[in-house]
Amino acid sequence: MSTPPPGITVEPVPWHDDDAARLRDEQQAELAARYDGVEDIEPVLPPDEMLATVLVRLDGDAVACGSLRAAPAFGEAHGELKRMFVRPAARGRGLSRLVLRELERVAADAGLRRLLLETGVRQPEAIGLYRSAGYRRVENYGPYVTEPSSVCYARWLDPALATRAVLLNGSVGSGKSTVASAVGDLLQERGVPHAVLEVDALCDVWPPPAGDPFADAVALRNVRAVGRAAVDAGYRHLVLARVVERPEDRERYEAALDGADVRVVRLTAPEPVRVARLEARTPAGPSRAWHLARTVELEAVLAAAALDDAVVLNDGSPADAAREVLRALAW
Repeated sequence: MSTPPPGITVEPVPWHDDDAARLRDEQQAELAARYDGVEDIEPVLPPDEMLATVLVRLDGDAVACGSLRAAPAFGEAHGELKRMFVRPAARGRGLSRLVLRELERVAADAGLRRLLLETGVRQPEAIGLYRSAGYRRVENYGPYVTEPSSVCYARWLDPALATRAVLLNGSVGSGKSTVASAVGDLLQERGVPHAVLEVDALCDVWPPPAGDPFADAVALRNVRAVGRAAVDAGYRHLVLARVVERPEDRERYEAALDGADVRVVRLTAPEPVRVARLEARTPAGPSRAWHLARTVELEAVLAAAALDDAVVLNDGSPADAAREVLRALAW
């Protein structure tokens, strides 16, 4: 761990340390107030499962804490972060990150490979901390499976174990499927094990589910099954082609892929190029008319949404666009 700033100390303490216990009580009171008086799902934690507790002092006063719990029930060599808290007056100094990094160091020294955590939908500052530290959304686990106010995240301590996924976004006719295939070809040339998933093909159903015109729920269920099967077989680079319109879609794909690091790269092309592609592949009739109208509408929607990590022009060779995609991803 790097040396803390002057006046700040980070120290391990027993679970029952008085200062740590007081901070945990304050955390529980703050969460109850934030969630309309609802008590924590696990108000009491088993001391024998707690591997470490970290306390931060500011000019001698205890102001922040966090604990690490053994969590073998959720996976081999898994741990869980618990009771992360910084007193309000001490916030904005990066103390929660100090606690997090120290607990990660302890976890790695203890032979843990992955850390899980639960936070809540009314705690955007906590979500921001964990996402910025490399934690990605997973499906709710253990006692949180049916809790709608809970969101869960995870991080592999060894980056080599993490799954990387790219969602090739873009309007109709932008070349998502073609470029996804070209990205796969380049990864093969580079000797990178990977899987290419055409998500539209995983939800080609009729009629579409009520209230879900593009069968997104079906797509995510099938991505979960097929994507995780690929990862289990050793393919930790995934290339997916699918429109992404909503901010929450990134985390939905992360969770479907069990905490993958999902990047969104939007392909774009001038409207005449997109129109020419659509006319070449779609027979004249209602379907072509819908696609021609949709390409204009969706291009504007996606540009305004700005959900992408990178935007790549695809008005020429798919291989050229694929190289730009990989360059943007640093794969």
